[in-house]
Amino acid sequence: MIDSLTSLRFFAAFAIVLHHAKGLVFSSEFMKGVPLPSGVSFFFVLSGFILSYVYSGRMGSIGLYKFYTSRFSKVWPPHILTFVLVMVLISANEGWFIALLNASLLQSAVPIPAYYFSFNSVSWSISAELFFYAAFPLLLAGLNKNWHFKLVALLLLGGVSAYIIDLSGVNYYSPDKWTEFSAHGLAYINPLFRIQEFFMGMLLFKVFDYIKGWRGFGFALCTVLEVFCVASVVFLTQGIAETISISLIGVENNASGEFWVHCALGLFFGLVVVCFAINKGLISQILRRRLFVVLGEISFSMYLIHQLVFRFYDVHRGMFESVPKEMIFPLLLIAIFVFAYGIWRFVELPAQAQLKNIFSKLGRKKESQNSTALT
Repeated sequence: MIDSLTSLRFFAAFAIVLHHAKGLVFSSEFMKGVPLPSGVSFFFVLSGFILSYVYSGRMGSIGLYKFYTSRFSKVWPPHILTFVLVMVLISANEGWFIALLNASLLQSAVPIPAYYFSFNSVSWSISAELFFYAAFPLLLAGLNKNWHFKLVALLLLGGVSAYIIDLSGVNYYSPDKWTEFSAHGLAYINPLFRIQEFFMGMLLFKVFDYIKGWRGFGFALCTVLEVFCVASVVFLTQGIAETISISLIGVENNASGEFWVHCALGLFFGLVVVCFAINKGLISQILRRRLFVVLGEISFSMYLIHQLVFRFYDVHRGMFESVPKEMIFPLLLIAIFVFAYGIWRFVELPAQAQLKNIFSKLGRKKESQNSTALT
């Protein structure tokens, strides 16, 4: 694993924490113009890049069973923990079918807000990731030769579908239509409309793999590139999104604008990931420090737990009446960090190891039974 990329996960997760704090702790104008919601796109791109980094040339020897069980073992334990915490602490009552979909991480496939935003609402993106994992071996197979076909197919799939959605004039997203079909549930949530970002990460890994040995990448050049990347993410992301959704697509085409913005940001963030994956600049050196790596490691749990902390605060505001207003967010942030570290250290890591061990034993048992049957 590239430590600087692990550390970047923290900043993407922290951006989403700040985004969800707007309107709750901060005003809706807080950090206006800074692309805080785009942290999800960055996660999708980084996921495609990292999986390609880990599994390229190795999928055949590792096998699909081990790949799929490994991915499930990583994402499901912290998800199911936060799922249970929502039911216990916030008394969610969405119904057994929605609960079953959410617990099994299938909610992103249902374009109804009451489904995909159920329980711990941020888990919709983990659900989408699970679908990306399912498609990853197929996307990876023969990628050097057929990437053109796959890229065009995915862009056409999402682009044409988004255009049809806009033509249909169906409801995009309305809070008062919580239990009705939502085009937002397709263009923003559904894995078929977001896998393009994941695939961009896979393709940009191929770019990285090709250029990583170039001798021109020295400390000075890489530092300049990293500084430029950070500045670009902060100051250009919003402009890229607005240019595409308003100037090129048109504000009336919600689904098309959403889709093509995500594709553009996927390419943009992929280039940023490549820059930091080279791992030779000053910022990369800083990000390789243990503190930032640990923050990156707990970012997944941080992402899953932060909205529960915010919802608990929102429901129990009376408990915080005596706390100075400027101290509310620091206290909530401390709670998020403490819970995230605890989940990572005492749930995510041990549960992941235990599930992998269980799946490994089941796999060996199945192989043994098959061998016995053949003889």
